[in-house]
Amino acid sequence: MKWVDEFFEEEECSLRQMADIENLLRTSSTAYMYDKLVIEDLTYKEALEVIKDLKENDNPIDPREQFKRMFN
Repeated sequence: MKWVDEFFEEEECSLRQMADIENLLRTSSTAYMYDKLVIEDLTYKEALEVIKDLKENDNPIDPREQFKRMFN
C-alpha cells in the first residue's frame, strides 16, 4: 500500500478523510490541538497523520467499546 500513499501524497484530502476527522474531533482527547485546523486545506498525507493521532487518543462513547479497550 505504500505506493498508494506516495501517489496521493500531494493530493487534497478526500471527503472520507474529512468525515473521519470531523467524527474523531468529537471523541478524541487530542481534539484541542486541532481547534484552528482548516480541514479543506490539508493534503492527503497530512490528513492521514491527523487521523492517526486522533484515533490513537480516541475515547469511544459506546460503553461496550470502552469496556473492550480496558482489556486490550
